[in-house]
Amino acid sequence: MRIASQRGKTLARALFAAFVTALVLQLLAGTALAEGQFVTYRSLGMLPGSFRSAYQFVVASDSHVGYGPANEKTAAALRDMAQRHPELSFMIHMGDLVETGSDAEYRLMESMTASLPFQVIGTPGNHEARWQDPQASLFRTYFGAPNTSFNHGAWHFVVLDTTYPGQTLGTLDPATLAWLEADLAANPGRPVAVFSHHPLLYGERDFQDSDDAFARIVDKYPVRAVFCGHGHSFVAWRAQGQRFQMVGALMDGAYALVGVDGLAMTVRSVAPGQDGAMEESLLWQATPALVQAGPVLSLAASAEDGRLTAVLELKERAQVSFQIDDGPYNSLGAFEVGIHEVARDVSGHAKGIHTLRVRAVTAGGPFFDSAEFRKDAADLLLWEKELGSAVVGDILCWGTDRVIAGTRDGIVKCIGVGRGETIWEYDAGSPWGGGVLDGSRLYFGTASGDLHCVSAADGTLTWKAGLDKAGFASSPVLAVTPTGRFVVAGSTSGKVYGLNAFSGAKSWQFQAKGAIQSAPAVAGGCLYFGAWDGTLYALEASTGSLIWSAGLGRQVYYSPYLTPAVSNGKVFATTPYDSRVGGSLLCALDAVSGRVLWKVAGRSTFGAPCASPGGEITVTGASGVLYAFSQYDGTLKWQRNGGSTLFVNPPGSGPLYLAGGYRGVVSFLLPEGRADYVVRDSFLFVSPLHIAMPGEDARPVALVADTRGRLSLLAFPR
Repeated sequence: MRIASQRGKTLARALFAAFVTALVLQLLAGTALAEGQFVTYRSLGMLPGSFRSAYQFVVASDSHVGYGPANEKTAAALRDMAQRHPELSFMIHMGDLVETGSDAEYRLMESMTASLPFQVIGTPGNHEARWQDPQASLFRTYFGAPNTSFNHGAWHFVVLDTTYPGQTLGTLDPATLAWLEADLAANPGRPVAVFSHHPLLYGERDFQDSDDAFARIVDKYPVRAVFCGHGHSFVAWRAQGQRFQMVGALMDGAYALVGVDGLAMTVRSVAPGQDGAMEESLLWQATPALVQAGPVLSLAASAEDGRLTAVLELKERAQVSFQIDDGPYNSLGAFEVGIHEVARDVSGHAKGIHTLRVRAVTAGGPFFDSAEFRKDAADLLLWEKELGSAVVGDILCWGTDRVIAGTRDGIVKCIGVGRGETIWEYDAGSPWGGGVLDGSRLYFGTASGDLHCVSAADGTLTWKAGLDKAGFASSPVLAVTPTGRFVVAGSTSGKVYGLNAFSGAKSWQFQAKGAIQSAPAVAGGCLYFGAWDGTLYALEASTGSLIWSAGLGRQVYYSPYLTPAVSNGKVFATTPYDSRVGGSLLCALDAVSGRVLWKVAGRSTFGAPCASPGGEITVTGASGVLYAFSQYDGTLKWQRNGGSTLFVNPPGSGPLYLAGGYRGVVSFLLPEGRADYVVRDSFLFVSPLHIAMPGEDARPVALVADTRGRLSLLAFPR
C-alpha cells in the first residue's frame, strides 16, 4: 500500500508537471492545432519576447516586390524599421507582398527580408492570387500557411487569407471561417487582433463578400482590432463596436508601428514626410474592455407577392438603415427599444435568394446584422447543397446524371444531378485546379503539384504523380495521338507535362517563360495555350516539341492566359485589358504557322472565346456584354447585354447563354429575352455548368457554385 501510494503521488506530480508545462507553453507560445487539409494553424513556436507584456511589432502591406518603382521604397522602409526599431518582435504582412506571384519575385522578397532581426508572418493578397500563383502554392513554399494564428503577450493574433484564385475581389472561404471559429474557441480570454488583405466591414465599398459572416464572428468572440491592406492608405473606421485600420503601402515607404503594453494597444503610422524623412503619427490608442453587444437582438425577413416584411428587435435606441444585396443603404430614421416591422416593395427585384442588411448606429458606432429572404426562388431552384468550402476550377459533367467538382479544402466530390446527393468523395490533400474525364477515369491537378488519376465511378485512386511545387491552377487535357494517349497539364511554373494516360509515367516536358493558368486547347494533334510571358504557344501533343509561338501581350498583365478556341484552321485567343491598345484583344492566328490573321479590340476585358458551328466566335466582356464576331475577319455580328459579369469561361455557342457573376446574379440569355436569378449575395467566380437533362419535356439546367460553398441547380425559365 505504501509503495502504491508513493507511485500514485509520483504519477500525480508528473501529470501535474506536464499540465503546468503545457499550460505555460500554450500561454507563451500559442497552442498548435492539428495540421489541416486546407487552412492550417502554423505554430510559430517561442517568438522572441513572447513572454513580455510590452513589445512592438510592424503591420505592413502592399510591398509589390518585383514592380521596379516599388522595390526601392520597400527596401528603404524595411531598412528603416530594422534600424530605428531593432527591438521589434515580428512583422505581419497583409498581402501583395509581390507583384505577380512569380518565383523570382518571391526570391527577391525573401532576400530583402532575410537580414531583418525579426520574423515576417504573411498572408496572400490579390496580386499573388490574381496572376502567377493563384493557388498560393509558391506563397506556401516561402511563407507557410496563408491562415495562421499565435499568442504573443496577452493578445491572440490571427492572420487571414481573403483571396480567391484568379480574382482581384476577395472572400473568406467557409473552411477558413470554420478554422477561425475553432481557433478563437481554443484561445478564450484573450483580446484578438485580426489581419487580412481585403478590408472587412468597410462601409464605403465591398472589396470582398464575407462581411456578414465576419460580423457574426466579431459579435461572438473578443475581436478588438482588425487591420487590413489593399487600399494603400491609412484609414480608420469602426464596426460592431471595434476598431478597424487600413494601413499604407510599403511600396510607398509606409507601414504601421503597433505598441502593446499588457492589454493596451497603440497604433502609429510611419511614412516619408515632405522632406523624405520618416515621420510617425499617432492613429489611435486604446485598452480593450468588455464591449457591449450591438443593439440588434433579432432580425427576420420574408417576401411574398412581391412584398418584403422585416421584423427587427432592438435593445437600445438606434439610427437604422437597411440595404438589399449590394444596393444603397436607405434610412429608416431613429428606432426606439422594442420590436419593429418594416415592409417594402421588392416586386422589381429578380427571383432568388436575397440578403437584407440592417445598419444600426449607436454611440458605439455602426453595428450590422443580416438575414436572407427568398423571392419566388422555387420557380427556378431545383435544389441547393452546402459543400463546406468554395468550388474552384471547372465543374465537370459525367453523363447526364452526375457532376464532379473540387473545392478549396482539397475535397473532390461526385454529386447526383437529380437530388444533389454525394455519391463519393476523394481527399486530394490540396485544392484542385480543375479536371478532365476520359471514360471512367478522372484526371486532375492540385495546388501541391500532384496529378491524380481517380476512378470516376467510385473515387478510388489509380495513380498519382508528383510533378511541380508551383502547383496546377488549371485543368489538364487529354490528347489522343497515333503514338499514344497523353494527359497534358500546364503548371504555374510555366512547365507543361505530358504523361502516359494509363500509367502516369512522364513522357515529355516543355518550359514556357511564364505561368500557365488555363487548360490548353487540343486540335489535330497539337496543343495551343497562352502563358504569362505574353506568348501563345503551339506544341506537338505526342512529343511536346514547339511548333510555333506568337507574342500577343505587351507585358505580364496582358498575356493570352485563357484557354483559346480552335476552329476552321484558326486559333482564337484573348488578352486582358491593355490601355495602350485601347482595350482587350481578340486575335485570330493561323493554326499551322501562328501568323496573326486579324485582331479586334474590346472596351473591356474579354473572357475565353467559344467557336460556334455557325462560324462565329463568342466572348463575354467584363462590362457585361456578350459579343459575337465573324471567324473569317473579326467583324462584329451582334452583341447582347448580359448584366455585369465576372465569368471568363466560354459563354457557349447558343442559342442559350449564361452571363452574370457579380453579387450572385446569373443571367439566362434566351432568344426571346433575358431572365435573372440571384443565387446568393456573394460572388460567382466559377462559370455555371450547362446540363442537358434527359426526357422530352425536361428543361436544360445549370449548376452554379458561389463563394460561400453552396451548389445550386437552376432550371432555365420556360
